[in-house]
Amino acid sequence: MSAELQSFVDKKELLIKRHKNGLWSIIHPRKDTEVVSLQVWFKVGSVYERENERGIAHFLEHMLFNGNDKYAYGEAEALIESLGGHINAATSKEYTYYYVDIAAPYWKEGLDVLFHLTMRATLEEKMIEKEKPIVLEELYRAKDNPTTQLWWTFEKEVYKVSPFRHPIIGYEKTIKNFTRPMLLSFYQGFYQPKNATVVVVGNIDPLEVQKFIEETFAAEPSKPIPKRYIPNEPPQLKVRSKTLTDPRIGKDKSYALIGWRIPPIGTLEDFDLLVLNEILTGGRSSILYTQLREKGIVYSVSSYDFARSRDNLFAISSSQHPDNIETFKKRLFEIFEEIYDTITDEEVERFKNRLINAELFEKEEPESEAVFFGYSQTVVGKINYALYFFENIRKVKAEHIRLVLEKYILNKPYTETFLLPS
Repeated sequence: MSAELQSFVDKKELLIKRHKNGLWSIIHPRKDTEVVSLQVWFKVGSVYERENERGIAHFLEHMLFNGNDKYAYGEAEALIESLGGHINAATSKEYTYYYVDIAAPYWKEGLDVLFHLTMRATLEEKMIEKEKPIVLEELYRAKDNPTTQLWWTFEKEVYKVSPFRHPIIGYEKTIKNFTRPMLLSFYQGFYQPKNATVVVVGNIDPLEVQKFIEETFAAEPSKPIPKRYIPNEPPQLKVRSKTLTDPRIGKDKSYALIGWRIPPIGTLEDFDLLVLNEILTGGRSSILYTQLREKGIVYSVSSYDFARSRDNLFAISSSQHPDNIETFKKRLFEIFEEIYDTITDEEVERFKNRLINAELFEKEEPESEAVFFGYSQTVVGKINYALYFFENIRKVKAEHIRLVLEKYILNKPYTETFLLPS
């Protein structure tokens, strides 16, 4: 591990500030790299949309690349690419973020682009109409993908009340009906400093970066963030099951998704579940790989903590021969029982170390470390999640794994969806 990354783990050399207008900035100078990752995070995603706005957060992500008060359509991307950098964005259910990865000497050009792109978008009517068929084509491609339909169906089965049940991209009807006043209202309400975090990780002078942030993002006015009622999903009382069929699935293949409700990201129990996740599918020595993949029951298997701030999920996905679905399910539940009965602190220690080493290796990249900070502040709601992540993982014991298995998975209601060949 580099000295710079070790300093992060030790919670040193990190410049964190809450500015007068509500903006958060997180700056981590690193001398072990020649690049810098610049990111602007907003606490807004598809769960913040009203019924007639489904897909507007994702649509707005597209629109911000269509021009602002300084850079006309295409100019920002052209500038960043001419400097050898990369610019992009991502919208999720709970956040949206924009980023530039670029050689360290060009950090100011990159951050200037992100400032104008996120804070000074023009949202011209003609560009809105230009973007609609592009986003609709993206929607049609997603609907034509059988595995995408499986995941969408899974979330609609899990969530009956929560807006997590809606796809991020929205629906054809809502996308077609987006207007400039709707987009402006959503943009002006959520794309403001009080709802934003600027993250900079790389080979920079932190005081220079902070000064630039204070002259740009931190100088922008803030106003109250729109209040959106996001209902919590009621407890699930029984197993829910749904099977899809599709002629495009080969006759020797099927897909399965099985998921349980778990505590939100950032809770101590969620750290226990992250270690359980590593035990299940963390590499070739993991239990599901050796017991299901190597024994030919499945072609592939993965497990996921959805890392949500509410109504969180833990899920297992697999692909297998259609004849093996029941065998897979039966063996999966047996494995959970076996873990509960036999897990030892020595085994937990081994998988904890694997998880910590994998996370540290990933965060050697400035972009990954910046995402870690941005997600922590934006979704979890506290930078301490990132600062004390490794410390909390190290606290997990075998008894904690047994407790979360007993409380959330063993003999508890779950949701399953299957995709079979027609």
